[in-house]
Amino acid sequence: MVVEMILLAARQGDVQTLKAQFTEKILNSEVRDPLGATPVHHAARSGKLTCVQYLVDEAGLPGNPVAKNGATPAHDAAATGNLACLQWLITQGGCRVADKDGSGASVLHLASRFSHHEITDWLLKTGEGDPRVATDTGRCQSTTPPPRETSPPSDCCWDTVQT
Repeated sequence: MVVEMILLAARQGDVQTLKAQFTEKILNSEVRDPLGATPVHHAARSGKLTCVQYLVDEAGLPGNPVAKNGATPAHDAAATGNLACLQWLITQGGCRVADKDGSGASVLHLASRFSHHEITDWLLKTGEGDPRVATDTGRCQSTTPPPRETSPPSDCCWDTVQT
């Protein structure tokens, strides 16, 4: 029951409840849902940046925990279109763009799969994401072929090649 309250507070961005749970020593890195997602995952997928920052910077929870499906909070932020959370998790929270979840998807793959163009643009413009990296199925999410002087990795195919 307390775990659910903490996870709900994280999803709703209720920092006051989280502070109270932290003061009572109930909020800690062991709090997880049945799928292994932490309060940081829940806050990131809900776009609650202030909550993500509190959980990592003040409550001391890791910013890059891995759920049972292999996803970090950055994967959740990318899949749900929460750019501010993703940017913070990558630049300050300890998550890495190159990390893959259990199905082999990176944050770029997830942002592209769910049509979060603002995120894919940021990842590509900052050089953080490589559109030629394949998932476990050998598929790339990029819709643009590589420059003519390069070829995609042998396990990567381009979803759409425009001629």
